[in-house]
Amino acid sequence: MQGHREWLLSQHGSVCAYCGTETPSEAITLDHVRPRRGQTAYDRPDNLVLACRECNAAKADTPLLAFLLAKRARGVFLLHYGEHLSDPLKDLARQASERPILAKDA
Repeated sequence: MQGHREWLLSQHGSVCAYCGTETPSEAITLDHVRPRRGQTAYDRPDNLVLACRECNAAKADTPLLAFLLAKRARGVFLLHYGEHLSDPLKDLARQASERPILAKDA
């Protein structure tokens, strides 16, 4: 998974996908958007984002929709820093967003 972390750093820099906070690259964590609970299939790139330690700890094993609804701005950040995520995850983030997302070509 180290390769996934490096790829995400090259794509977005060392920014939390849930709160948008710039975090030193040595301190940012790799987070499973849908908790893996021991399932290796969840280690795919379309389920991984960079997260600050605070957001990663707050999310823990919380279901994604509940985590996003607790602070609706998280969905906006996740859509911005998670365009590589699977369509079902992006759909959940859209549902939880506090404001509409503009299409990239708009």
